[in-house]
This record gives sequence, structure tokens and C-alpha cells, in this order.
Amino acid sequence: MSRQSDGDLNAYDPLHSLFGSTGSEQRLDTEREQFRMLAEALPQIVWTARTDGIQDYLNRRWYEYTGMSFEDSKGEGWKQAFHPEDRPEADKRWSHSLATGEPYEAEYRCRRLDGVWRWFLGRAIPVHDAQGRIVRWFGTCTDIDDQKRTSDVHGFLAEASSLLALTLDPEETVRNLTRLVVPRLADWCAVDVVRPDETVERVSVTHTDANRETFAWQFAQHEPVDLHNAAHGPGYVMRTGESELLEVISDATLASIPRDAEGLRLLRELGLRSSLIVPMVVHGRTLGAITLAQAGSARSFSAADLPLAEELARRAALALDNARLYRESQEAVRRAQHERYLAEQARAMLDTLLDAAPAGIALFDRTLCFVRVNRTLEAINRRPAEDHLGHTMPEVLAAQQTPGVDIVVKSLRRALETGETQTVESSTRMPNGEERAWLARYAPVRSAEGTTLGVATVVLDITERKRAEAERERLIAALERSNQELDQFAYVASHDLKAPLRGIANLSQWIEEDLKDVMTDETREQMKLLRGRVQRMEALINGILDYSRAGRMRSRPERVDVGRLLSECVELLAPPAEAVVQVEPGMPTLRTERVPLQQVFLNLLGNAFKHARSSDMRVHVGVRQVDAFWEFSVADNGPGIAPEYHERIWGIFQTLRARDELESTGIGLSVVKKSVEARGGRAWLESAPGQGATFRFTWPKHIPDEGR
Repeated sequence: MSRQSDGDLNAYDPLHSLFGSTGSEQRLDTEREQFRMLAEALPQIVWTARTDGIQDYLNRRWYEYTGMSFEDSKGEGWKQAFHPEDRPEADKRWSHSLATGEPYEAEYRCRRLDGVWRWFLGRAIPVHDAQGRIVRWFGTCTDIDDQKRTSDVHGFLAEASSLLALTLDPEETVRNLTRLVVPRLADWCAVDVVRPDETVERVSVTHTDANRETFAWQFAQHEPVDLHNAAHGPGYVMRTGESELLEVISDATLASIPRDAEGLRLLRELGLRSSLIVPMVVHGRTLGAITLAQAGSARSFSAADLPLAEELARRAALALDNARLYRESQEAVRRAQHERYLAEQARAMLDTLLDAAPAGIALFDRTLCFVRVNRTLEAINRRPAEDHLGHTMPEVLAAQQTPGVDIVVKSLRRALETGETQTVESSTRMPNGEERAWLARYAPVRSAEGTTLGVATVVLDITERKRAEAERERLIAALERSNQELDQFAYVASHDLKAPLRGIANLSQWIEEDLKDVMTDETREQMKLLRGRVQRMEALINGILDYSRAGRMRSRPERVDVGRLLSECVELLAPPAEAVVQVEPGMPTLRTERVPLQQVFLNLLGNAFKHARSSDMRVHVGVRQVDAFWEFSVADNGPGIAPEYHERIWGIFQTLRARDELESTGIGLSVVKKSVEARGGRAWLESAPGQGATFRFTWPKHIPDEGR
């Protein structure tokens, strides 16, 4: 077998087998020339083989495509142009055709003279002689790389779509994506997504070497994606929406990607010789980016790979968006279910609360028909809930025919039309003849937009309250009459008791004057003691009268200057000339009852003057604000009072020293406590033996004008 430099095939022995060796030489030459022209004109590679399968002819297209010479192609040399991964299957099929005589067909990759592998379809048919014996094989190799690539792309995308549609879980979706890509399109693949806060998170990595996947995760943590400033890489692709292709990544290019030596180490461990990064965009929103990389294989990316990668990213973005929408819808369903559960719980709690309420409660719609009643209202109206719902108040209470129904209907309509709450008191005579009193409040029910939806009503049975109020008024009137009688009795008793006492005092004075010449000193002392007992009795009667009136008799409030009131009290009490009375500046001016406050200060100042040291008498009056009260204090420098007596001294007729030692009725402090507490204040003592005594009391800053 020889190849002429000019392509002339006349000298090729194989052609004799095709056209025979007998007959007219001119006819043979013509047929050979026609075959040569046909073989050279075909775009396919044309070849022939002997019955034992050895190729003995290759047309010029073979040498032009492969760049191999005649010598390189001799024998088994032609096999070097075919991909070693495809040869076993092709040889198997060729052996089968040789053994059976069946036509031969196989797909395999053939290396072009520039080193690029392209897919070819090889076909061969046997040539038979007149007796039907196979004398030769005639074959062609047709370039199907473009068709196969297109078919593979469609098949891959169809498979990708099916795989991406398997789940609506976003995490599982991206894991399925990276597992599909590796190793069919890349040695490793990573997916990064943009979170709502515009941070970037790596969510999936797949590598042909599973042990190296950890380097991709570590690199993502070590080199966070800068979505706003990145000049290359996933950040740039996600920000601009433009794909990034690096067909060949040199060591210098690799070193420029990370920010430090550790990042470079991780990239080298991961392997990065060629990369393609495409954005995942759906409905104008960039969801993330897919990084495809070739690590150490002979494969590399080119511009021809961009359409497939971008279409894959588009479908992945659509799947992720569908998964997001599904998850959001599921969340919405769960929220709705939870809100429905809460609403049901709230309704159950509300139903329990309504039924447990002692008041009758009902809801009316805009037509003033019942839509909800509680058990109490059922009992009040003596009708079950079923007889209320969908009916108006007159329809429900038609059998009772009470005048209060008209008042209720008017109040309901007024609340609905005006949007104002109505409060109505009414009474009803029950079938047993009993009169019942009711307090009803009708309030409009509004929507969130302010539209009136209906009316809510609360009905209270106030019969017992009305009876209690009537009884209270009766008792108050009786008490007032009793107080008036008591005042009259106290006045009469005071007058009737004081008259003989004054007679005794006057008589003792007259006796002492008439017998002054014969009366002994002892007798004079006894007469003086007698008049003292009379004065004590009169003071006791006055004290009892004051105590009976304290806190009960109220006068009309007036403007009172406390500083001036204290000065008047000191003047009335006329303490010894050596006594020092200090009143703090800033005493308030109150609107209060003058006489009770004056009586309190007179008793406390009088008590201080009695118990302060006679040789160095000092009394201090202070004041300070405490919330709605003024706190007054009266302090003396007397002997003080032990803590165990701090409560006892406020009792009536209580004194700590014998009356013969210190004249006292034991009523003054009782009057103070009763007067103060009747006006909402309190009185107390701060003292210890040898440290004097400080009496404190609080008095309201303002008393309403309702004296009696």
C-alpha cells in the first residue's frame, strides 16, 4: 500500500479488488478515476480493509485531519489517532462484523492535528463478489462532534432539570446540582448563594476526590466573598451578572487570587487549572454563582462551554427560586395553621371567660341580631342560646312584653349609629312578680379600619346592689339622726354636768373667803385641791365632747395659712416666757378644714409644752411633702417615751404619769389620731428615753368641698 504525493490512486492494488482485473483497461481506468474523485471529494474519511480486517487504504482527508504521514499510519499506527478509552469497544464491534459479515458502526474520538479530540461515527459495509463472498470492507469516518455535543448538552440539561425537580429543599437542590456536574463537566464544583443581608454563603461542594472537598470549605471561610468590591471571582460574577472564564490558570494567576499564603495553600491543595464561574439569575435577581473547576485532568474550559454552564445556572436558579417559594408557602401555611390554632385557643378561652362571667354578655351584628350570647344572659332571658342567635331583642323577649325592651332597642340602635357607648338602667317584673334591676352597657364593635361591625352588650343584675344602696341610704339617714341626737345629748350632758361643777368651785371660793381668818393652811390647801379636781372634771367633760366630735363633724374647707395657724395656737397656749418655739420656714397654705387642723396642733403643742424640760424648754415644728400629703412634726426636748408605750399613748384616757404629778385628761392624743385618720392621714411617734419625743402626722394637701 502506497500513498502518492499527488493523490493518484491508480497504482493502489486495493482498487483492483474493487473493480476487478478483467475487461477493458479503459473502462477500469475510468472507474478507478471516478472512485478516486469520489473518495477525495467526500468530507468524511474514507478507508478500505481486507477480509482479515487490516486497513489497506485511507483517503487524503485522513492525512489532512490527523496530520499523520503515510508511514505513521502503516500497520497499527493509525490507531494512535483514536482515543484509548474508545478503542476497546470499537475493536469489539469490528471483530463482530468481521466474524458475522454484519455492517460495522461505532462512535469514537479522533485526535485532530491540533490535539483536539472530536467525536466520529465510523461505519463499514462488506463488498461481495459474484459468488456472494466478502472480498473487502468499505468504510467512512464522519465527524459528528457538533451533533453529539448538542445531543449531549440537551441530554445533560434534561437530566439536570429532572434532578433539580426531584426536591423542593434548597439545600438538597444544590447538592444534587454539584453531584451532577462532577465529574461530567468539572473536577470540582461549588455553589455560593447570596443571603438577604447581602452576605455570601457557600452551600455545596463536590470534588472528584472527596478528601479535597474540605479545602473548598476552608477556603470559603478563609476568603469570604466580597460582594461589593470584588474584581474577580464569585463576588464579581454575582455583582455584575457576567460569567468569568479562565481557560488556563498559570501559577502566577493562581497566586494572585488569594490574599495570603494560607489561601494559596488551600487553592493548591484543591487544584485549580481552569475555571468557569456563572451567575444564577432568575427574574432579574441574582441568587448566587456556580464555580466549575478543572483540577489536574487534561480537560480545560473554553468559550464553547459557556452556553451549557449558563443554561445550567439558569435552570438551577429557577429550581432554587421554586424551592424558596415552596418553603415560603410552607412557612405561610404553618404560620396560618399556628395562627388558626392560637385563634381557636383564644376563642376557647374567650368562650370559657364569657360563660364564667357573672354578667350577661352578647354580640349583635349590624342588623341588631344576636350572634353570640353567654350562659348568664341565657339565664337572665330564660331562653337558650339557639333561641337568641339570628333574632333581634324584641323577638327574643316578645313573650315578656316589658317596657324595658324599647329602651334596650333604642340604646342598641344609638350605639350602632353614633359609635358611642350607651349606659342604661332599667327594671323588669319577672313572671313570679319579682322586680329586678339591670345595668346594661352597649358599645360599638369596630374593625381594624374603624368600620362599625356591630354592638357588644354587658348586662348586670344590680337588684341586690340597688337594695344595698337603699339600705345604705336608710342607715345613713338613721346615723345622721343618731349623730344629731348624740350631739344634742353631749351638749346637754356637758351643760348639765358643768353647772354643778361651777357651783362647787364657786362655793369653795366663797367658803374660803368667809372663813379666811379662822381657816388653817391645811384647810386652804384642801380647798385648793377641791377646785383643781373640779377643773379637771370640766376639762375631762370638754375632752370627751371633743373626742365624740373628732372625725365625725366636718366643716367646709377654706384657705389656711399653716404658719399663721401655728402662731395663733402658740398664743392661745401661752407657754412660759423661757420656752423656745421654732417653726420651720416654708409652712404651706392649704385648702382644708381649719378647726380640726387647729385642734390637732393645739393638742400636740400643748402636749409638748407639758413634757418639755421646764428649765430649757424647746419645741420644734417641721414640715415636708410626701406624695399627696404634707407631713408635719412637733418635737420637744422632754424625757422621751420608751418604745413599748408608743401605741398605748394614742388610747383614750391614757397617761404615762399620775395626774397629780402632771395635769392631763389623757384624751388629747386620741383626738389627734381620730381627726388625722378621718382625713386619710396617719399619726405616729418617734422617741426613746432621754431623747425627747417627735410626734408626726400627715394631712392631705387638698380636701374637696363636701363638708357637712
